[in-house]
Amino acid sequence: MNFTPKQHLELDNFIQYVDEILHKCDKGIEFCKICPNEFVCAELEKDDFGLENSTISEVLTAIQHALNKVPGYLNPEKRNDLREHIQQYINESPVHERGVWEDSILDLLLDGKLADPSYKPAAKIGETRVILTYNARISFSTHLNCLYLKSEHTRTHAAFHLPPENTANCARIVNQYIQAKHPEIPSRPTTGDIKYCLGKNMPEILRKCDLNETGLAAVLCSYSTLIRSPIPGNIAITGGLDMDGGSPPANHLDGKIGMVLRELHFIDTIIIPTGSSFSTRVPDYVQMVEVSGLEEAADAVFKSDFSI
Repeated sequence: MNFTPKQHLELDNFIQYVDEILHKCDKGIEFCKICPNEFVCAELEKDDFGLENSTISEVLTAIQHALNKVPGYLNPEKRNDLREHIQQYINESPVHERGVWEDSILDLLLDGKLADPSYKPAAKIGETRVILTYNARISFSTHLNCLYLKSEHTRTHAAFHLPPENTANCARIVNQYIQAKHPEIPSRPTTGDIKYCLGKNMPEILRKCDLNETGLAAVLCSYSTLIRSPIPGNIAITGGLDMDGGSPPANHLDGKIGMVLRELHFIDTIIIPTGSSFSTRVPDYVQMVEVSGLEEAADAVFKSDFSI
Protein backbone atom coordinates (compact mmCIF):
# COMPACT_ATOMS: atom_id res chain seq x y z
CA MET A 1 0.00 0.00 0.00
CA ASN A 2 1.17 3.55 -0.72
CA PHE A 3 1.68 5.59 2.43
CA THR A 4 -0.21 8.91 2.35
CA PRO A 5 0.32 12.00 4.52
CA LYS A 6 -3.04 11.60 6.25
CA GLN A 7 -1.93 8.19 7.52
CA HIS A 8 0.50 9.97 9.84
CA LEU A 9 -2.65 10.86 11.78
CA GLU A 10 -3.50 7.16 12.11
CA LEU A 11 0.02 6.45 13.38
CA ASP A 12 -0.02 9.39 15.84
CA ASN A 13 2.82 11.07 13.93
CA PHE A 14 1.06 14.38 14.42
CA ILE A 15 4.09 16.65 14.18
CA GLN A 16 5.16 14.92 10.96
CA TYR A 17 1.69 15.56 9.53
CA VAL A 18 1.81 19.27 10.45
CA ASP A 19 5.36 19.61 9.11
CA GLU A 20 4.35 18.03 5.79
CA ILE A 21 1.39 20.40 5.44
CA LEU A 22 3.57 23.44 6.15
CA HIS A 23 6.24 22.20 3.75
CA LYS A 24 3.67 21.84 0.99
CA CYS A 25 2.20 25.27 1.73
CA ASP A 26 5.67 26.80 1.51
CA LYS A 27 5.76 25.77 -2.15
CA GLY A 28 2.92 28.05 -3.12
CA ILE A 29 -0.12 29.90 -1.83
CA GLU A 30 -2.45 31.36 -4.42
CA PHE A 31 -5.89 32.93 -4.66
CA CYS A 32 -8.80 30.53 -4.73
CA LYS A 33 -10.56 30.66 -8.11
CA ILE A 34 -13.92 29.94 -6.48
CA CYS A 35 -13.62 32.16 -3.39
CA PRO A 36 -11.73 35.35 -4.34
CA ASN A 37 -11.20 36.34 -0.69
CA GLU A 38 -9.61 33.01 0.26
CA PHE A 39 -6.13 31.69 -0.41
CA VAL A 40 -5.45 28.05 -1.21
CA CYS A 41 -2.44 25.75 -1.35
CA ALA A 42 -2.58 23.96 -4.69
CA GLU A 43 0.34 21.75 -3.66
CA LEU A 44 -1.87 19.94 -1.11
CA GLU A 45 -4.00 18.64 -3.96
CA LYS A 46 -1.07 16.58 -5.24
CA ASP A 47 -1.06 14.28 -2.20
CA ASP A 48 -3.71 12.84 0.07
CA PHE A 49 -3.72 14.95 3.22
CA GLY A 50 -7.30 14.06 4.04
CA LEU A 51 -8.47 17.66 3.58
CA GLU A 52 -11.86 18.44 2.06
CA ASN A 53 -10.23 21.24 0.11
CA SER A 54 -7.02 23.25 0.21
CA THR A 55 -8.22 26.64 1.43
CA ILE A 56 -6.15 28.23 4.17
CA SER A 57 -9.09 27.84 6.56
CA GLU A 58 -9.18 24.08 5.93
CA VAL A 59 -5.40 23.87 6.28
CA LEU A 60 -5.51 25.66 9.64
CA THR A 61 -8.35 23.41 10.81
CA ALA A 62 -6.24 20.33 10.00
CA ILE A 63 -3.24 21.79 11.84
CA GLN A 64 -5.36 22.57 14.89
CA HIS A 65 -6.78 19.03 14.89
CA ALA A 66 -3.31 17.47 14.77
CA LEU A 67 -1.83 19.71 17.48
CA ASN A 68 -4.75 18.92 19.78
CA LYS A 69 -3.77 15.26 19.59
CA VAL A 70 -0.08 15.63 20.44
CA PRO A 71 0.15 13.54 23.62
CA GLY A 72 2.54 15.67 25.67
CA TYR A 73 5.23 18.29 25.97
CA LEU A 74 6.89 19.90 22.92
CA ASN A 75 10.22 21.59 23.46
CA PRO A 76 10.49 25.40 23.08
CA GLU A 77 12.47 25.26 19.83
CA LYS A 78 9.78 23.25 18.07
CA ARG A 79 6.93 25.29 19.52
CA ASN A 80 8.56 28.55 18.44
CA ASP A 81 9.22 27.17 14.96
CA LEU A 82 5.60 26.07 14.60
CA ARG A 83 4.30 29.33 16.01
CA GLU A 84 6.25 31.44 13.51
CA HIS A 85 5.44 29.15 10.60
CA ILE A 86 1.73 28.84 11.34
CA GLN A 87 1.44 32.59 11.90
CA GLN A 88 2.40 33.12 8.24
CA TYR A 89 -0.67 31.19 7.13
CA ILE A 90 -2.93 32.79 9.70
CA ASN A 91 -1.93 36.09 8.09
CA GLU A 92 -3.21 34.70 4.77
CA SER A 93 -6.56 33.59 6.20
CA PRO A 94 -9.73 35.73 5.87
CA VAL A 95 -9.39 38.83 8.03
CA HIS A 96 -12.39 38.02 10.21
CA GLU A 97 -10.89 34.61 11.08
CA ARG A 98 -7.38 35.66 12.08
CA GLY A 99 -8.13 36.45 15.70
CA VAL A 100 -9.94 33.13 16.12
CA TRP A 101 -6.97 31.17 14.78
CA GLU A 102 -4.50 33.06 16.94
CA ASP A 103 -6.63 32.38 20.03
CA SER A 104 -6.91 28.69 19.18
CA ILE A 105 -3.92 27.30 17.30
CA LEU A 106 -1.24 29.58 18.70
CA ASP A 107 -2.58 29.28 22.24
CA LEU A 108 -2.35 25.49 21.94
CA LEU A 109 1.41 25.89 21.70
CA LEU A 110 1.43 27.67 25.06
CA ASP A 111 -1.06 25.52 26.98
CA GLY A 112 -0.44 23.37 30.03
CA LYS A 113 0.21 20.27 27.97
CA LEU A 114 2.47 21.28 25.11
CA ALA A 115 4.41 23.94 27.05
CA ASP A 116 4.83 22.20 30.42
CA PRO A 117 8.06 20.14 30.63
CA SER A 118 6.60 18.08 33.46
CA TYR A 119 3.59 16.99 31.41
CA LYS A 120 3.71 13.39 30.23
CA PRO A 121 1.21 10.55 29.94
CA ALA A 122 0.41 8.91 33.27
CA ALA A 123 2.23 5.77 34.38
CA LYS A 124 0.07 2.69 33.90
CA ILE A 125 0.18 -0.88 35.11
CA GLY A 126 0.67 -3.34 32.26
CA GLU A 127 1.00 -0.70 29.55
CA THR A 128 3.93 0.96 27.82
CA ARG A 129 4.83 2.79 24.62
CA VAL A 130 6.39 0.58 21.96
CA ILE A 131 8.18 1.76 18.80
CA LEU A 132 7.59 0.00 15.48
CA THR A 133 8.51 0.60 11.85
CA TYR A 134 6.09 0.17 8.95
CA ASN A 135 7.44 -1.25 5.72
CA ALA A 136 11.02 -0.63 6.93
CA ARG A 137 10.65 3.14 6.48
CA ILE A 138 7.93 4.83 8.61
CA SER A 139 8.54 4.64 12.37
CA PHE A 140 5.78 5.33 14.88
CA SER A 141 4.78 4.58 18.45
CA THR A 142 1.71 3.00 19.95
CA HIS A 143 0.73 1.58 23.32
CA LEU A 144 1.12 -2.08 24.14
CA ASN A 145 -1.09 -3.48 26.88
CA CYS A 146 -0.94 -6.81 28.69
CA LEU A 147 -4.47 -8.14 29.04
CA TYR A 148 -5.49 -11.00 31.31
CA LEU A 149 -8.54 -12.66 29.81
CA LYS A 150 -10.63 -12.36 32.95
CA SER A 151 -10.54 -8.57 32.53
CA GLU A 152 -10.85 -8.47 28.73
CA HIS A 153 -14.08 -6.49 28.88
CA THR A 154 -12.12 -3.51 30.16
CA ARG A 155 -10.38 -3.04 26.81
CA THR A 156 -11.88 -1.47 23.72
CA HIS A 157 -12.74 -3.75 20.85
CA ALA A 158 -10.66 -1.53 18.55
CA ALA A 159 -7.40 -2.89 19.94
CA PHE A 160 -5.17 -5.03 17.72
CA HIS A 161 -4.22 -8.33 19.39
CA LEU A 162 -0.68 -9.45 18.70
CA PRO A 163 -0.58 -12.84 16.93
CA PRO A 164 0.31 -15.73 19.30
CA GLU A 165 3.50 -16.49 17.38
CA ASN A 166 4.90 -13.09 18.39
CA THR A 167 4.31 -13.63 22.11
CA ALA A 168 4.46 -17.41 22.52
CA ASN A 169 7.42 -17.44 24.91
CA CYS A 170 6.54 -14.28 26.90
CA ALA A 171 4.61 -16.08 29.68
CA ARG A 172 7.38 -18.65 30.13
CA ILE A 173 10.09 -15.98 30.37
CA VAL A 174 8.10 -13.87 32.83
CA ASN A 175 7.24 -16.90 34.96
CA GLN A 176 10.88 -17.94 35.16
CA TYR A 177 11.90 -14.44 36.20
CA ILE A 178 9.10 -14.15 38.77
CA GLN A 179 9.99 -17.55 40.24
CA ALA A 180 13.63 -16.52 40.60
CA LYS A 181 13.11 -12.97 41.89
CA HIS A 182 9.70 -12.93 43.55
CA PRO A 183 8.65 -16.44 44.60
CA GLU A 184 6.12 -14.88 46.97
CA ILE A 185 3.97 -13.87 43.99
CA PRO A 186 1.53 -16.78 43.48
CA SER A 187 0.14 -15.90 40.05
CA ARG A 188 1.65 -17.92 37.21
CA PRO A 189 -0.11 -17.06 33.95
CA THR A 190 0.09 -19.33 30.95
CA THR A 191 0.19 -18.25 27.33
CA GLY A 192 -3.53 -18.93 27.04
CA ASP A 193 -4.31 -16.58 29.94
CA ILE A 194 -2.88 -13.45 28.30
CA LYS A 195 -3.44 -11.33 25.25
CA TYR A 196 -1.18 -8.48 24.22
CA CYS A 197 -2.94 -5.58 22.56
CA LEU A 198 -1.64 -2.67 20.53
CA GLY A 199 -3.55 0.54 21.03
CA LYS A 200 -4.12 1.10 17.32
CA ASN A 201 -6.31 -1.17 15.19
CA MET A 202 -4.45 -0.72 11.88
CA PRO A 203 -4.12 -4.28 10.55
CA GLU A 204 -2.91 -3.25 7.07
CA ILE A 205 -0.08 -1.24 8.57
CA LEU A 206 0.72 -3.45 11.57
CA ARG A 207 1.04 -6.56 9.43
CA LYS A 208 3.85 -4.83 7.55
CA CYS A 209 5.71 -4.14 10.79
CA ASP A 210 8.11 -6.55 12.46
CA LEU A 211 5.83 -7.42 15.36
CA ASN A 212 8.56 -9.57 16.89
CA GLU A 213 10.03 -6.27 18.07
CA THR A 214 7.21 -5.96 20.58
CA GLY A 215 8.60 -8.85 22.64
CA LEU A 216 10.62 -6.80 25.12
CA ALA A 217 7.70 -4.45 25.76
CA ALA A 218 5.32 -7.41 26.09
CA VAL A 219 7.27 -9.13 28.88
CA LEU A 220 7.68 -5.82 30.72
CA CYS A 221 3.92 -5.23 30.55
CA SER A 222 3.21 -8.73 31.83
CA TYR A 223 5.75 -8.31 34.63
CA SER A 224 4.27 -4.92 35.51
CA THR A 225 0.83 -6.51 35.82
CA LEU A 226 2.07 -9.30 38.09
CA ILE A 227 3.97 -7.02 40.47
CA ARG A 228 1.25 -4.35 40.20
CA SER A 229 3.72 -1.57 39.51
CA PRO A 230 3.12 1.03 36.76
CA ILE A 231 5.46 1.67 33.86
CA PRO A 232 6.42 5.38 33.72
CA GLY A 233 5.04 7.43 30.83
CA ASN A 234 8.44 8.87 29.91
CA ILE A 235 9.71 5.52 28.55
CA ALA A 236 9.60 4.07 25.03
CA ILE A 237 10.70 0.51 24.19
CA THR A 238 11.67 -1.45 21.09
CA GLY A 239 13.15 -4.90 20.68
CA GLY A 240 12.24 -8.57 20.55
CA LEU A 241 12.94 -11.70 22.58
CA ASP A 242 14.50 -14.95 21.53
CA MET A 243 13.63 -18.38 22.92
CA ASP A 244 16.23 -18.03 25.67
CA GLY A 245 14.84 -14.73 26.88
CA GLY A 246 17.57 -12.62 25.32
CA SER A 247 16.85 -9.56 23.21
CA PRO A 248 18.52 -9.53 19.77
CA PRO A 249 19.59 -6.20 18.24
CA ALA A 250 16.72 -4.06 17.00
CA ASN A 251 16.30 -2.86 13.43
CA HIS A 252 15.63 0.63 12.00
CA LEU A 253 16.82 2.40 15.14
CA ASP A 254 17.73 5.65 13.39
CA GLY A 255 14.15 6.05 12.18
CA LYS A 256 12.74 5.06 15.55
CA ILE A 257 14.93 7.47 17.49
CA GLY A 258 14.19 10.21 14.96
CA MET A 259 10.47 9.67 15.45
CA VAL A 260 10.81 9.98 19.25
CA LEU A 261 12.86 13.17 18.95
CA ARG A 262 10.28 14.66 16.56
CA GLU A 263 7.00 13.49 18.08
CA LEU A 264 7.55 12.59 21.74
CA HIS A 265 9.52 15.29 23.52
CA PHE A 266 8.32 13.99 26.90
CA ILE A 267 10.19 10.69 26.35
CA ASP A 268 13.54 10.82 28.12
CA THR A 269 14.36 7.09 28.17
CA ILE A 270 14.47 4.74 25.17
CA ILE A 271 15.06 1.09 26.01
CA ILE A 272 16.77 -0.90 23.24
CA PRO A 273 18.46 -4.30 23.01
CA THR A 274 22.19 -4.47 23.67
CA GLY A 275 24.24 -4.28 20.49
CA SER A 276 21.67 -2.34 18.46
CA SER A 277 23.37 0.12 16.12
CA PHE A 278 22.31 3.67 15.27
CA SER A 279 23.96 6.82 13.97
CA THR A 280 21.39 9.42 15.05
CA ARG A 281 22.72 12.05 17.43
CA VAL A 282 20.78 11.69 20.66
CA PRO A 283 20.46 14.83 22.83
CA ASP A 284 21.64 14.79 26.43
CA TYR A 285 18.12 14.78 27.84
CA VAL A 286 17.35 11.38 26.26
CA GLN A 287 18.94 8.31 27.80
CA MET A 288 19.51 5.26 25.60
CA VAL A 289 19.36 2.19 27.86
CA GLU A 290 20.71 -1.03 26.40
CA VAL A 291 19.34 -4.24 27.91
CA SER A 292 20.02 -7.90 27.20
CA GLY A 293 16.60 -9.16 28.29
CA LEU A 294 13.82 -8.92 30.87
CA GLU A 295 16.01 -8.70 33.97
CA GLU A 296 17.99 -5.68 32.83
CA ALA A 297 14.88 -4.07 31.36
CA ALA A 298 12.97 -4.54 34.63
CA ASP A 299 15.85 -3.04 36.60
CA ALA A 300 15.88 -0.02 34.29
CA VAL A 301 12.10 0.52 34.37
CA PHE A 302 11.21 -0.29 37.96
CA LYS A 303 14.52 0.54 39.71
CA SER A 304 13.91 -2.50 41.92
CA ASP A 305 11.02 -0.62 43.53
CA PHE A 306 7.68 -2.40 43.40
CA SER A 307 4.72 -3.24 45.58
CA ILE A 308 2.70 -6.44 45.85
